[in-house]
Amino acid sequence: MNSPSDLQSTRSRDRILDLLLKAEAPLSVQAAARELGVSRNAAHQQMVALEREGLIERDIAIRTKGRPSQGYRLSEKGGATFPRQYALLAKQMLEEMARVLGPAELEQAMERIGLSLANSLRSSVGDDQSERLVQIAALMRQLGYESAAIGGPDGVEIEAHNCVFHDLAFADRAICGVDLALLRSLSGREVEHRRCMALGGRSCRFAFSEPGESPDRDR
Repeated sequence: MNSPSDLQSTRSRDRILDLLLKAEAPLSVQAAARELGVSRNAAHQQMVALEREGLIERDIAIRTKGRPSQGYRLSEKGGATFPRQYALLAKQMLEEMARVLGPAELEQAMERIGLSLANSLRSSVGDDQSERLVQIAALMRQLGYESAAIGGPDGVEIEAHNCVFHDLAFADRAICGVDLALLRSLSGREVEHRRCMALGGRSCRFAFSEPGESPDRDR
């Protein structure tokens, strides 16, 4: 159980982030202390901790009657801590794409998205075939998947216990084409979607053909 001091610290941190979200100009430590009703030292400690975590960043100095004060602003990472309805917007966009394009064209669009994503990540995957699937699983974790390279009946597979497109996949499995194109392009192998959460599986599992059996569509 968190102590009262820990809860107070969390509230102060959240309040600083909220202040910076709504601020039209850089915020100084003194101004943060005044808004929070705490000492300058306490506010400074919170600002230092938030900067260390990458949630806030330094901005221009604020002119005062005395020495200029360091100004702070919300970082991109800090802004991402606030709720955003990406899933709702993405679902609406997918439904509109399906309505306009039709099933075949939608599948092709999802494949293009997966290939484009793969191209942006390709430099992080080495040439060593024995390590490639492990590296791809690590890249997927960076994208938000809970993924790992595991042993399967026909060799190494990639298993993901969550999907960044989870709600969209339940609405339209065409979205799975993004994953398949991404994995196929990065691995240079054919990919079989052996288990899918959108079909009731407890995870998604992807099996791969042997190295050297390059998928023709990516050539």
